[in-house]
Amino acid sequence: MIKLVEIIEKKNNRYQLNILVKDEPKKHLVTEDLVLKYNLLRPRTLTKEEYNKVIKSAEFDTLYFKALNYISYQMRTISEVKKHLKKDTKDEKLIERLIKELKQHRYLNDDLYVKEYMNQKLEYDLVGPRYIKEKLIGKGIHFDLIDQNLIQYKEKHQFDKLLELLKQETKYPLKKPYNKAYLSLKNKLINKGFSVHIIESQMQSYKHLIEEAVDDDGLLQKEFEKLCRKYDITNWDEKDKVVKSLMSKGYHYKLIKTLFD
Repeated sequence: MIKLVEIIEKKNNRYQLNILVKDEPKKHLVTEDLVLKYNLLRPRTLTKEEYNKVIKSAEFDTLYFKALNYISYQMRTISEVKKHLKKDTKDEKLIERLIKELKQHRYLNDDLYVKEYMNQKLEYDLVGPRYIKEKLIGKGIHFDLIDQNLIQYKEKHQFDKLLELLKQETKYPLKKPYNKAYLSLKNKLINKGFSVHIIESQMQSYKHLIEEAVDDDGLLQKEFEKLCRKYDITNWDEKDKVVKSLMSKGYHYKLIKTLFD
């Protein structure tokens, strides 16, 4: 015998059903709609079919509210919500039903998500188109949808953002020789997702910013003095080690040579 013993009102129009199934107590949290739909307003006996429907409906409602709560903090992609739901259920059909319901109520819309994401990155973040594409792929967005929206990221945006980044990165002295500083900065910009040919163009156009942030002579002198405490530069072999060490650190041979003149 399956018997609905007690209905307890909870917060947010939710109700706890205390049910006895073969004398074993069960608790189910359900919505007000479900209570009305299955006539669960007062204690009564339930058929097995009724009870199974209540359980399935309750599971659907519980997961639906979990999904809504997950979405409430920030916009989510369909793929992200699916992954979140899989933490609570392995029922693929149930997940698809939930996704369909969320889409119908406009809680999920990948196209809108991509547009909002693109606008945010273009407006506020110093990242390139490749970075955006990789992030959206990681969020489960289809390639075609990404490419359709990525068209709005023009080369002009890349040039503007790269100039701003170059100004930021050279605002303070760079504690590396010019060659190392240049390569390090280039790699950093590549990792931010900008096109290599545009990076090269901007770095060449504004290389004076890097040059002004680097004190090759001062850095070289410090490194040279350290090495002189370790090696005897009057000895040819040890002098050669000093030169090779400085070159490996990114200093130009012509500049190194002036130390021995």
